[in-house]
Amino acid sequence: MKASNLVTRTVSGIIFLCILLSGIIFHPFGYGFIFLFVIVAGLHEFYNLLLPKLSLSRKISGYMTAIMLFALFYLKGYGLPVSGNCFWILTVPVAGIFIAELYARSQTPFSNISGILTGVIYVALPFSLTTELTMHEGNYDYRIFLALFIYLWSNDVGAYCFGMIFGRGGKHKLFERISPKKSWEGFFGGIVTSLLAAFILSSVWDDRYVFDRIHWFVLALTVSLSGTFGDLVESMLKRSAGVKDSGKIMPGHGGILDRFDSALFAFPSALAYIYLFNINILSGY
Repeated sequence: MKASNLVTRTVSGIIFLCILLSGIIFHPFGYGFIFLFVIVAGLHEFYNLLLPKLSLSRKISGYMTAIMLFALFYLKGYGLPVSGNCFWILTVPVAGIFIAELYARSQTPFSNISGILTGVIYVALPFSLTTELTMHEGNYDYRIFLALFIYLWSNDVGAYCFGMIFGRGGKHKLFERISPKKSWEGFFGGIVTSLLAAFILSSVWDDRYVFDRIHWFVLALTVSLSGTFGDLVESMLKRSAGVKDSGKIMPGHGGILDRFDSALFAFPSALAYIYLFNINILSGY
């Protein structure tokens, strides 16, 4: 990597990290604005990959569905009881997707409608579900949500380092057809570093929560495994579209989907585990 590219990548990464952390940590409004932007930007990239010729009017119907989905989850978590009974209102923007296609006179309505709805499910739904990790009846606690991010970042760092050190021979490819540079050495290295992060976080924050330390480790393992699949799936989509990056919003890093591809699978998987074992993740409940 050239020195200039490394500097660009480092600076943009630091800016991205500062904005993300400040939004998550300081106030639920900051969290809401950041992830609303992430949803719309990520959905825009998805539509450009899957349906590059899609008109703006039909994209807007997908954006509106995604925004309303996130807003309903957010208001529910913020403690507004009416929002929990209003998910039926999503039928309005969903109907708009079909109606917009009706007036477009497209020769491929099934593909277009399926693509728009798939984008909402793939991008908007996972981020909308994150409100279940941060808010409940007006209470806001970012720690578990931040822990999931730390697991993902630890996994990425571990996978890169172990892959560079032990996987340089290229004999043990993880999924060569989709991502030739990924190795099994990097895969297991990512798991190890995620578990190490879980040990540190459980030592720092365990007095704030009621669940056993084992859940910290299982969550780390869940995030590492599902996040790897999320990364591979996004690589598959980009490869099918013939592009290297999903977008250019982050110099040196690519697009929103490039930065959050692992999270799209990791967050719902972690939430499913939390619900399955009825884990109390927010302090003070």
